[in-house]
Amino acid sequence: MTVLTLIFILVVIPAALGYCLYAEGLTGDFESSPFSLSFLFGGVRGHFQPGDYLIYRKSKVSPRPGPRARNVQPSEKGDDYYYEVDKFWTLSDVLDDGRLVAVTRSGKRVFLTPEDERIRKAGLLARMVYRRRFPSLS
Repeated sequence: MTVLTLIFILVVIPAALGYCLYAEGLTGDFESSPFSLSFLFGGVRGHFQPGDYLIYRKSKVSPRPGPRARNVQPSEKGDDYYYEVDKFWTLSDVLDDGRLVAVTRSGKRVFLTPEDERIRKAGLLARMVYRRRFPSLS
């Protein structure tokens, strides 16, 4: 029984994940793939429900980017840097006009449109890794 479990963990699961990633590469579209791993990795845009965990990629400018900065680029004169930071929010409400109301870690309410390209649902992996960064709705 131990050998079968070991084979399953070391061979079958990685092979299935590899096949899913290969199938997504063939279609060229992450979200429309029949073997989509969006549940695991996130990135799905579209239907939002209250309680969903959201990751918002916010653009910032400063002379010293922090450790969580991504896509860091210097300005023309080199005094500042342009970069992006991931913000971890929880969706509290979907309004009648379609706008989303998210709650930040500090308790502020932010209004977003679902068409915004900087917002995405957090996948299972992100929810597990960053579980303490998402605010809880109380």
